[in-house]
Amino acid sequence: MVTFIYILVFAGLILLLSFLDMLVYKEPFIQSLLALYSFDIGTRRTIVAVPAILGLFICVLTDYRLHKQKKNNKSSPKKVNV
Repeated sequence: MVTFIYILVFAGLILLLSFLDMLVYKEPFIQSLLALYSFDIGTRRTIVAVPAILGLFICVLTDYRLHKQKKNNKSSPKKVNV
């Protein structure tokens, strides 16, 4: 669920940024969207893209740990106090 929310927020921000670029620079939406995805080594976009990719990786790990923890809680028998 954490990964889904991360992807949803990330996609929403990319679409919003593309829309604003479209309005400011008076270019088509697709062209402004593709301009956001150019990944050149040594640019500031790399500085932004690397933490975004690491954030996605951390979200996947968090989801995996939560799934594993939930699975362990279901499989362990509950102790009954008498």
